[in-house]
Amino acid sequence: MAGLCVGNPQIGGDADKAQTMLAVVANACHITCMIALTLLAAAAQPQLRIVAEPPASVAAAEGGVTVFVLNEGASEADATPAPMEVVTADQVPLRIVPVDTAPARVAPGGFRAIRYRIAPVAVAATSAPASPKGETVVATASGQASGLLARFEPHQPIYGAFGLGSDGAKLQLSLAFRPFDGAGALDGVRLAWTQTMFWAIDRSSGPFRSTNYSPEVYYQRQIDDRIVAAAGYAHDSNGRDAGSIDVNRIFASASYVLPLGDDWRVEATPRAWTYVGTGYRDLDRYWGNWSLGGAIGQVDGLRIAATLRNPLGSRRAGELFLSFPVGRTGLYVFGQAFAGYGEAIDDYALRSSSARLGVAFTR
Repeated sequence: MAGLCVGNPQIGGDADKAQTMLAVVANACHITCMIALTLLAAAAQPQLRIVAEPPASVAAAEGGVTVFVLNEGASEADATPAPMEVVTADQVPLRIVPVDTAPARVAPGGFRAIRYRIAPVAVAATSAPASPKGETVVATASGQASGLLARFEPHQPIYGAFGLGSDGAKLQLSLAFRPFDGAGALDGVRLAWTQTMFWAIDRSSGPFRSTNYSPEVYYQRQIDDRIVAAAGYAHDSNGRDAGSIDVNRIFASASYVLPLGDDWRVEATPRAWTYVGTGYRDLDRYWGNWSLGGAIGQVDGLRIAATLRNPLGSRRAGELFLSFPVGRTGLYVFGQAFAGYGEAIDDYALRSSSARLGVAFTR
């Protein structure tokens, strides 16, 4: 047989091919077994899973972020904290880094809580003041007009409301201005002006029977995504020489907003003040030292707001506002009602009630 194999080149070639094929198959089997063993070994290793609840906002993340490491394997494992990317609930991307980079041992079926903080680069990026916007220029029939309109913001409602009989009309203009917009800590400074006019449209000459002038300067700061606080100086006057009535106050106020879902929210706005100077006569007996406001409404929908001044005193006053946007006009249908003492500063010692309906530009 040996001589036959040697003497027959065809048979010898077939034997070599068979041996080569067997070697390939053997190597393949070896590789397959090694892969299987590797996969089995990997499956036997502890399985770590990272769980991090997104912080509500950048301000909330500045207090630290807790990241949980879960061990879903059957043996202990060391988790080495590493930088990671998260997105806040209000959709701001942040890079966070571990406070302690030492490995943390996690028991099988257990977890470890690891504290993270905002990376220094992220802090610089989020706290850098934005560049203030420049002038807005508008071409009009009387020439170009311009202003730093981006620095203005709504303050009190701007509206015109009309009632029957002696209720007359009530017109109000109100705006706040940011003189140091984007200037770091000074960004919170506000200058505000509110002017409220009572128009006796039931009389033949239609005089403005009373006007309240209310300039303010204050500092406002957003504490978190729900609370805004302010403190400052407010002046109220009827703007007259003879029969002048004016009052100066130092005040502090805050607003708390609670989202209800579907763009609905409820708001509480307490305000407290103390009187300075001597021009206020006995007005403090009627205005008291604090007020409480509240509102419930939906963005681009109905809003109901009310303010109660001197709520625990016998000479209290309350005002109610209802508003609803009118399509794409940029206006609101606006209702206003008042009951109590001193709707106008001239009438601070008089009790009255009124109801009016009109339109508003802000609410």
